[in-house]
Amino acid sequence: MRWIAGFLVVVVLLFAVVTLLKRGPRDAPEDTETSQISTEDRERVQQFWETYRQATDHRIAGRLGDAREAYTRALALNPGHQDALYYLGNMAFDLGNLPEAERAWRRLVEVDPSNARGHSQLGTLYSCVAAPTFLNLESAAAEFARALEINREETGPLLHLGEIALLRGDLELARSWFEKVTGSNYTSVEAHFYRGYLAWKAGALRRATELLAAAVGFARPAAPAEGVAGEGDTRAGRRPMVAEPAAGCRPMRVRVEDLRALDDTDLPRGMDSVYRALDGLLAHVQ
Repeated sequence: MRWIAGFLVVVVLLFAVVTLLKRGPRDAPEDTETSQISTEDRERVQQFWETYRQATDHRIAGRLGDAREAYTRALALNPGHQDALYYLGNMAFDLGNLPEAERAWRRLVEVDPSNARGHSQLGTLYSCVAAPTFLNLESAAAEFARALEINREETGPLLHLGEIALLRGDLELARSWFEKVTGSNYTSVEAHFYRGYLAWKAGALRRATELLAAAVGFARPAAPAEGVAGEGDTRAGRRPMVAEPAAGCRPMRVRVEDLRALDDTDLPRGMDSVYRALDGLLAHVQ
């Protein structure tokens, strides 16, 4: 019986040793280091979100330079954050720093190749007739086509592909794209404006007048009820939270304010003026 008791003692001791070896020393340096890294990570995440919120506040308030600086600091903490990359590109673009905008958006589509916004903004950059250094209609068309492939519910890429067709002088392809826009979004001011231009160019002045009148009508939406914010308004001065970047890269497109100012009683004369201006610009680019 004694040898059985001794055998059991040995088994228990061996089990205890194996358990301790698996568990490892409780006060090993690795545990302390891991705990320290976790604390640093938590602080880094908190600092990122605080900086990102500051950037958003600056952007909404229209402080583009401050927003750009804050987004840059946020990305130093989280280099792959997609919204920060998108808005940094927008801020840089609006401030005229096109190389920085390209880097931000290019990084965005590297982080997420299916990011339609990133591809659309690159398309905007490469179709910017006001920036000849970056103007590349082939690249622009490829970026907008990719954005459309990712999100077919958006009509923006359709409109931009129509603009590129205009810049290339392919009027039939442009007409096809703009008709697709109005087929999905009948209230598109730009698509009606461009379709009116194509009718004007073809000598169909009555149809051109109808289409321009539609564009003017859609450019004059009914005013929202007093005290009710319209779409895109914010509490900070009723600014849109997401503005289309670099309005200077849209010289082809008549401004909504210009359409609203057209005289409804003599629309043909106003039409001739705005469409001759567009025709001259297209001739210069081509």
